[in-house]
Amino acid sequence: MTAIAVAGATGALGSRICHAVLARGASVRALVREPASPAAQLLARAGAELVRVDVTDAGALSAALHDVGCVVSTVTCFPRADALDTVDRDGNLALVDAAENADAGRFVFVSFKAVPFDFPLQRAKRAVEEHLARTQLEHVVLRPGKFMDVWFSPLCGFDVAAHRATLFGDATAPVTWIAAADVAEIAARAALGEGPRAGTVELGGPEALSQRDVVAIFEEVTGAAWQTETLPVPELERMRTEGETGVVRSLGALMLESHLGATTDPASFLRSFPLRLTTVREFAAGYSPSD
Repeated sequence: MTAIAVAGATGALGSRICHAVLARGASVRALVREPASPAAQLLARAGAELVRVDVTDAGALSAALHDVGCVVSTVTCFPRADALDTVDRDGNLALVDAAENADAGRFVFVSFKAVPFDFPLQRAKRAVEEHLARTQLEHVVLRPGKFMDVWFSPLCGFDVAAHRATLFGDATAPVTWIAAADVAEIAARAALGEGPRAGTVELGGPEALSQRDVVAIFEEVTGAAWQTETLPVPELERMRTEGETGVVRSLGALMLESHLGATTDPASFLRSFPLRLTTVREFAAGYSPSD
């Protein structure tokens, strides 16, 4: 079996994909910027081949993908750096071209569920999806909804240790929150040829719960009353339209989506990728501040 190349391999999602592929006995080529980093070394100890390459270096990518059967990309700078055009768009476009030039054959791109606004992160991801559609690569685009691992973390104002949460808008609309571990499992299966041969797969969690529902569940699991504060809709709109950076504008749009609600019927993808999805309560019970 030829190797599966994973770009973004040291990220929270990419590393899970690497481990899921390795667990199935397949070879993983982890494309990393810093092979000596702790995250990269964990992958090496698990059996992954480390290849030092930066997706912004188009010239080095084709060589990094020689003898690869499939490329999986979770590459993103969001929300930690304001390089959406350079990394999320141009880096992924270069990776797609390199995969085609190297005759990789298959490409799995982790994008995200469409949001009814125009904002930098969405423009970058859709540009990659459109480019993939013009290639000869057999490709699957995975569009998960909101990751529990991100939205139930201090990064988004959700602090389990302090029993405090920031709510976006009125926080009553349903969202099908999904665990990164479940997305990684699906991505690994797609990379190994399971599920549809090509196309776009919308992903969501097993329950449609509002932000307030989620806080109530965490209150029950932690046995503590939580404090909440609200970012009102006008402030979210200001962030989306007037934010100082592309990351801020993108965060504003995604936070506004939480207010409006976003659901995916899991039956739509569980036929292709049968698995038991993680519930919010299970995620809360297994959460630790170091996650």
